[in-house]
Amino acid sequence: MKPIRFLAILLSLSLFTALHAQPLETVRFNTMGLDMELLSYGGSFGGFYSFHPSEALSFDVEMDWSLVENNDTFTYYNYYSQPVSLNSRNLSFVKILPGATWFPFIDSMHPSMQVGGFACAGPVWALNTDDNEKLFERWQDVETSLAPMFRAGVHLRILNGQGASYNFRLGYDYMSFNEVIDAQKTYQGIFFQAGMEFLHR
Repeated sequence: MKPIRFLAILLSLSLFTALHAQPLETVRFNTMGLDMELLSYGGSFGGFYSFHPSEALSFDVEMDWSLVENNDTFTYYNYYSQPVSLNSRNLSFVKILPGATWFPFIDSMHPSMQVGGFACAGPVWALNTDDNEKLFERWQDVETSLAPMFRAGVHLRILNGQGASYNFRLGYDYMSFNEVIDAQKTYQGIFFQAGMEFLHR
């Protein structure tokens, strides 16, 4: 079975299990926030919006802009003391990832700290610009590609008592394009995400 199909089935089963396990009495509220990520292939920043049908479950939409880095990139200074980068990748990913977060131990843990899991899947657009142009000139000709992306992992939420919380995620993401983009088709690896969540009424 292909990894993409397996991850889609796993995400569907996780959502069904989370919904089935919810109590009949629910407290509905919405939250929104900002986050930053350290990725195996670069870094991200963005935000998210969540609908909470209960304290233990939320449906999320995450939007991020990722900057891809190359391990072969290095910088030196020329005769005029200007930094010059070699083997750089001017590649960005724009991600829109709907998913769900579930806290199965919410009744047995301290109210200020919640540990659970999350899974999400959605489209990612690769924006590949010229590697040898200046910042504004490189965006005049952009190559775009679309691929599905999947991610899942562990979620830690720490409430601060003021209607906000600190969120930390550790997980694994996977995306594979139909064509080679900057020397590879598949981008995947472990990521760490840190964010701030606010109650939205």
